[in-house]
Amino acid sequence: MADLSVFSTSYLEARAKFVDAARGAGATVYEYRHPTLKGPDGEPMCLDVAVAGSEDAERVLVAGSGTHGIEGYPGSAAQTAWLLGGGAQRLPKRTAMVFFHAHNPWGFAHKARGTEENVDLNRNFLDHAKPYPANPGYAEVHPIVTPEEWSDASVAGIFRGLDAYRQKVGEKAFSTAFNGGQYSHADGIYFGGQREQWATYSFREAVLKHVAHAKHAAIIDFHTGIGPWMEHIYLCFHKEGSPARERARTWWGERAVNLAGVTHKALADYQGVLIDGFAAMLPKAAVTCIVVEFGTLKREEVQRANMAGRWLRYCGAKQPALARKVHQEFCECFYPGDPKWRAAALEQSREILDRGIAGIGRV
Repeated sequence: MADLSVFSTSYLEARAKFVDAARGAGATVYEYRHPTLKGPDGEPMCLDVAVAGSEDAERVLVAGSGTHGIEGYPGSAAQTAWLLGGGAQRLPKRTAMVFFHAHNPWGFAHKARGTEENVDLNRNFLDHAKPYPANPGYAEVHPIVTPEEWSDASVAGIFRGLDAYRQKVGEKAFSTAFNGGQYSHADGIYFGGQREQWATYSFREAVLKHVAHAKHAAIIDFHTGIGPWMEHIYLCFHKEGSPARERARTWWGERAVNLAGVTHKALADYQGVLIDGFAAMLPKAAVTCIVVEFGTLKREEVQRANMAGRWLRYCGAKQPALARKVHQEFCECFYPGDPKWRAAALEQSREILDRGIAGIGRV
């Protein structure tokens, strides 16, 4: 059985375990601290970066956690376990492993999905000086997914409305409208923001400092939710036939590019995604990007949890007892307590990280 002590119950605990493991492994740790923002217990909000290997290595693999706040707990455990397991001592020559811990520390600390401004960080990586991408379908979806009351009856009504919209526009258009990213409704779901988030800025600063020198750069962005229970899936957005897509296939196998296990019937046209922002910052490097999702519940239940997170932020204070129950269900969706699930996530993450290091170490 895997050592599950690497899992945590709070951001403060997870951060301390990660930093201790990184320093114990001989990695250099850097802190990117928000100037004023605090966590629920007054703790500072930080993106922590641990560099294992040479600071000027020509090949750099980044593994990040917490893009969607609450999802950072399994990602943090994966990072910590790899460091404790001696991974830093097995690095190929001229190769560095760089961990970004808690891309979205506010969401991590508050066990929420978005940032302090209800922004989905994974929709915020775009040029905010330009007009935002239009998503007219979301305007139709918004009144369906934002009920003031939360009950089995209201949730059933949400899904009736979503099913009707899906039948009207088709699966692809539905997915894009629902979760592709929208920039018009600040109190809605998958809101990409109306300005760059501090978490986005800090991520960019860290990439410039720790990755921009690399000739070969890659990123694994750890998430939870999509995919079968106790299994992981990959999302690769590199174009078919591109060198980057072929590298992903070579390093992680055919599953890295064929959408095996993905529970979406059609993927959305996503906007402002973190891995795209990462690649855009490194025009002189050969860049490989992959998203890894550790599967939890069925797609409809994950959708329900995402909408519940929005209800908690805007309506939950009116019904504190119900809010506590809904929040427990929300957390269980993205951070399951089942020991077997956690052990499986650790085992799979170790292989994913090792294969990434081996892959970039061969280029």
